[in-house]
Amino acid sequence: MLVEWFKHLTTPCPAPYKAMGYLKELISMEVRQKRCREAWAPHFRECRDLIDKATEGIGHHKVTVLGSGLLLDFSLDLLADTFDKVVLVDILHLPVVQKRVRAFANVELFTNDHTGVAEATWDHVQQGRTGALPSAPPSHLADTGPCGDSDLVVSANLLTQLPLMPLGLLLEKAPTYPEDEAKAFARRIVEDHLHFLSALPSRVCLLTETQRVIFGGPKGDEMIEEIDPLFGVSIPASGRKWVWNIAPRPEINPHIDLRYRMTGIIDLKAATE
Repeated sequence: MLVEWFKHLTTPCPAPYKAMGYLKELISMEVRQKRCREAWAPHFRECRDLIDKATEGIGHHKVTVLGSGLLLDFSLDLLADTFDKVVLVDILHLPVVQKRVRAFANVELFTNDHTGVAEATWDHVQQGRTGALPSAPPSHLADTGPCGDSDLVVSANLLTQLPLMPLGLLLEKAPTYPEDEAKAFARRIVEDHLHFLSALPSRVCLLTETQRVIFGGPKGDEMIEEIDPLFGVSIPASGRKWVWNIAPRPEINPHIDLRYRMTGIIDLKAATE
């Protein structure tokens, strides 16, 4: 805990993002993956294998990874060897990631808010505004940024994460918004990302959770609750399926396990046609 606290205190981060919990979540994930290394290994193998297959049959000039995080979901060495240029996109890049990337001449970090609404939501709440909640401006959705000239774009376990911090801030600081309006806000963020991906000319590889399931019981096989992290948004039913045992007991609680049901789609455009 002291290490996490010190990193949170000393790691540079824009004030709104820090207050919304983006930095805390990344640091917690860094520590959590070490504790859960064995339980998470099958998930990472699935992700890396899918991304590897997504590189086949296309040009190898440039790949862009959206939600690059801690570089766990993909092999940076493989991408750097396969493509002339690798662009890693996330709202924050921890020092450990920056250090790792410096070893590659053809890898670039790009800092970007995928939602287009994170800081706008912060301003909305801090200024006590009422009325319509922020949404991504059309220019944000139309601007392909580093993805525009890519041969491959990977959305790496990002889709369901995008609404979490803005929604969490909203529910905590502006609880007067009806639940259905808050959920519609989250749903719109998910829809906007899928709309953005579908508009890209490149191949798009989508890795995402589709359901969160809480299990209990002595053997961890009694389903207690199912949660829809997509807020009702549908994605193609095709693709590879697996389970990410993201929080085996006692990670959250001595009596429960949290598992994600995952879907990996090598070519999103082909899956939707």
